[in-house]
Amino acid sequence: MTRILVISDTHVKTVKELPEGILQAVKEAEWVVHCGDFVSIAVVDELQRSSRRFTGVYGNIDPIEVRHRLASEVILEVEGKRIAVIHPPWGGPPFGLEEELVTRFPDVDAILFGHTHEPCNMILEGTLLLNPGQGYPSFMVPASTGILTVSRGELRGEISTLD
Repeated sequence: MTRILVISDTHVKTVKELPEGILQAVKEAEWVVHCGDFVSIAVVDELQRSSRRFTGVYGNIDPIEVRHRLASEVILEVEGKRIAVIHPPWGGPPFGLEEELVTRFPDVDAILFGHTHEPCNMILEGTLLLNPGQGYPSFMVPASTGILTVSRGELRGEISTLD
């Protein structure tokens, strides 16, 4: 069984600005995937250092240093499952994004994505779509994370909100 912590849209200059629940989850996770919009190369560096295993992609508002370090999309192979990771670097309105992603990645079992700041855990056309939401609390919206579990050929997504 593989459990992957999924975070996105952290929008901070340093990991010290992240909620304690996310920092603790990163320390405990066997694998951390960040779906873009770090905002700072320091956050990429700090998450890589504090994660056992780390995968990240850049987002539409990430600076050039982050874009030079990370790809815009990645395909992971986990226990025989293909998992796409993306933060649509083209930006734009979030409505219809799920359908667009399923069309863009027709040969994957799951898509981990950011950009909308809205948690999403759904199956569309046989593909699991998991967006952890935003990695920081804002007015009336808590920070949230996702967990992708891959076990015995099955994929399961979960969303957790942080107080």
